[in-house]
Amino acid sequence: MSTIGIDFGTTNSVVAAYTPSGSEAIDIDSPPADWADLGFGRVLPTVFGLGPQGETLFGWEAKTLAHGERLQAVKRLFQQEVSVTLDGQEFLVETIATMLFGHMKAKVLESGLSADRAVVTIPANSRGLARYRTKLCAQMAKLQVLALINEPTAAAMAYSARMPFDQRVMVVDWGGGTLDVTILEAQAGVFIEQASKGIQRLGGLDLDARVAQHIAAATPGVNEWSALERHLFRLAVEKAKVRLSERDFTNVDLPRGGFHRLDRPTFDDSVRGLVERVRQPIEQTLQDLGAAPADIDAVILVGGTCKVPLVREFIADLMGKEPAAGVDPMTAVAEGAAIAAAILSGEIEDNDFFVATEHALGTFALDRTGEMRFSTIIPRNHKLPARATESYTPAMDEAASISLRVVEGDPEHEDYTVLQTVDVPLDTGRLSAQDKSFDVTYEYDLDGILNVNVEDRLSGRTLTQSKVGFGIAPLSPSDRVRIAEGSEAAVAEGRISPAAAAPVADPKVAELLQRARKDVIPYIDEDKARPLRELADALERAGDAERPDAVLDLELALLPYSYLF
Repeated sequence: MSTIGIDFGTTNSVVAAYTPSGSEAIDIDSPPADWADLGFGRVLPTVFGLGPQGETLFGWEAKTLAHGERLQAVKRLFQQEVSVTLDGQEFLVETIATMLFGHMKAKVLESGLSADRAVVTIPANSRGLARYRTKLCAQMAKLQVLALINEPTAAAMAYSARMPFDQRVMVVDWGGGTLDVTILEAQAGVFIEQASKGIQRLGGLDLDARVAQHIAAATPGVNEWSALERHLFRLAVEKAKVRLSERDFTNVDLPRGGFHRLDRPTFDDSVRGLVERVRQPIEQTLQDLGAAPADIDAVILVGGTCKVPLVREFIADLMGKEPAAGVDPMTAVAEGAAIAAAILSGEIEDNDFFVATEHALGTFALDRTGEMRFSTIIPRNHKLPARATESYTPAMDEAASISLRVVEGDPEHEDYTVLQTVDVPLDTGRLSAQDKSFDVTYEYDLDGILNVNVEDRLSGRTLTQSKVGFGIAPLSPSDRVRIAEGSEAAVAEGRISPAAAAPVADPKVAELLQRARKDVIPYIDEDKARPLRELADALERAGDAERPDAVLDLELALLPYSYLF
């Protein structure tokens, strides 16, 4: 067998293979005993670190690293970040993600299995930029990516393999970094996504941060902890969260001795506001289908956050039914991806699956009243692959070109992301705007990567073509070769070559920016992260005269989150 399924998670990753006895997760790392006892035996933490000698570390070695720096939640960085800094060295996000994929592939090979081709999962609400960067990094790790599939679809496939009858299922996929709710129809071995809604930055990391904040408020001397002590504290909080899934209380070890007693009611009170946010995507997906909870045959909970009793209880009350049994929340997504890989490679011939768009795709255009509005080209919940064309006319007769904004978003809730702006030249020899009308075609493939084609309506001539989803900093072919070769060497030899990038000159400013962007922003709610991100950007742009005030502004804004760094 040469196909595998990879759940590339925000906090943890899992690899599975399809065997004659079914889909099975593969052991690709060795957790410490205290973590193995908590059910993490087949889980690789999605963590990258540099050891004392600059050697590359992955998984549990990086997560439990006592000395040196580590990077967690790489997948969250796919949405906005180009590079990160570790031990004073700046690395492209793609470099680190490629190395993580390469490490997983190497571990599969060590287990005696082959790993040439893979199906890789992504959150259903993941934007086009993140989808493209995920696929790119897996390919640079010498994996042939058969498809990117949504994590809830993979989970439904794993569940249906055990319950092989027609049904409509709701998958709540809540891991370390993202929340997705998807309703699927399983009919005669075919899996069809019908509706999906999610929250991009909400997961176990955020629950951990909320509990850590509660404990830190009751613990004297928190501001005096070292970076290592803060890291050990965060690990202790995460372990306490996992233990409280089975116990009524536990102790959170404090870095300088002693412990904080944490019981389940206190934990529940700390995170209740975050847990209740699952209501909105659940109700939205039902509303999209005109369905009621009674119309759902099974509710499948996957992802580590779904092991929290309060989460399970809240969803059960909301849906009026208990979650389906027989699904391992930690490994189900990878197991389903392995089934998808077996379908695509021909090992399984009596199943198939379809994927739908989580977001509408379109552009901004003037309506008949002169208002700028979102113009949908491919609607939400449209099955992939999808191809659609809309016609447009320039607003002014004298226009020599137009700027086409390729937009992914939710028109109903005014939530948009401009994926790319495409400049389209027009025929200046024509006098009227009507003569310069053009067709915009969006072609969205199974991986959720968008191709845009603009064609002159009168002549049929292609005005521009563009593949959207290259990420914030499009990589040149030489960049890709360099990252792929460097990642392969690093996995084999335990080293890494830093990306060539100009660091911030002032070490104090560089350290402060690193603290904000790596230690705090990925772990707090988006409404709180946004002003911090703006302050960090302002500091990076500040001139000599403005820099002292910008430093002070960011330092003061970070004070409430000192328990994180």
